Amino acid sequence: MISLPNPPIMTFTMDNEQLSPRSDLATRQERLVGEELLAFIRGNESMNKQEQCNGAGYIKTLKDGSIGCNYTEFYMALLEAKGIDPNHDAFADGAWYDKLSTQDKDLYDMIEERCEEFTKLSGEQCQEFMDDLSDLGITTASQFEDAFCHQASTCHDESHLGDFVEAFHDEMGTELPEYLVIDWQESWYRNYRYDFKTIDFDGDTYFFFAHF
Repeated sequence: MISLPNPPIMTFTMDNEQLSPRSDLATRQERLVGEELLAFIRGNESMNKQEQCNGAGYIKTLKDGSIGCNYTEFYMALLEAKGIDPNHDAFADGAWYDKLSTQDKDLYDMIEERCEEFTKLSGEQCQEFMDDLSDLGITTASQFEDAFCHQASTCHDESHLGDFVEAFHDEMGTELPEYLVIDWQESWYRNYRYDFKTIDFDGDTYFFFAHF
């Protein structure tokens, strides 16, 4: 996963009171909520969602130890600040999709086309997956189409990583001598993990090209 840089320090006002982003990782300022959160969003509309989430203090430690955005709690706090019940209104049948931007709708349509099981998931789960994609730099349908490579059920012994490498070789039509014994899982750790990014989600591992 990628490490997130601190967004540029910006200030804004609410009722003549100057406020600043809560993204300073050195001071670990508290997360913005309520009217302060809404004022921060209004005052920093030029920021992308990643910068807004980070700037409002909604951060988390990722699996590799780096700092990423906690989009789920950020969106929940934003909905609550707007007076919307996050447990019902935001992700109710059809409501989540209808509220997406055109770009995000195109992205979700591509995800559903390549991974049909998403039709059975809730809007909240789909949004979580799209947020994970954003951490990989995948925010458009064309990027997803170019980057997506493989999907496999996640195994506790991580054998699915080796299965992916073997399947990738098969799909590429790589011809190997029949007598050759290959440790596919070790090949993942020694070589292929540098060329691919993964998302573990809902019991599956999704593999994406690192360079797309």
